[in-house]
Amino acid sequence: MFNLFQGNTKNKLKALKIAEELSDKSTLPILRKGLRDISPEVVEISALLIRKFK
Repeated sequence: MFNLFQGNTKNKLKALKIAEELSDKSTLPILRKGLRDISPEVVEISALLIRKFK
């Protein structure tokens, strides 16, 4: 999943979709990387998924 997240925005959205389906604590590092991304779409989805954990 880390390799997928290092690609373009389309691949990052796929990785976030996988993280959403897994929805466990092991996906938090990827979601944190998503918060520092350039694409507002990736940042928004990452923030939403992180909020679900709290």
